[in-house]
Amino acid sequence: MRMNRLTTTVLAAALGCAGVLAAGPAAGAAAVSGCQYKVVWPTAGVYENPNPNSVVVKIKHAGDIVGAPTCEGAGYNEYGYVLVTTDAAADRRGWVRVDAVVQI
Repeated sequence: MRMNRLTTTVLAAALGCAGVLAAGPAAGAAAVSGCQYKVVWPTAGVYENPNPNSVVVKIKHAGDIVGAPTCEGAGYNEYGYVLVTTDAAADRRGWVRVDAVVQI
């Protein structure tokens, strides 16, 4: 699973350098059980969209476990995001900064 996070981070960084927003499955990240992450920042926002200017729909705290049934990553400029499931988002898809979590 550690390789999936590396792939997501590299993908987000590559797309971020291009200054584009992109979302989709990370290469080789199709796990049946999805991806789970542990929040390592004191607080981390769950964004409606993978964009630093997006609405924060929920706040997670250090030690919280977040995740989604698929391992998706996205990038916006220098910011990388991972997909998490949340009822607080209109489409049940929220985004957390890659740096705020570690994959478990």
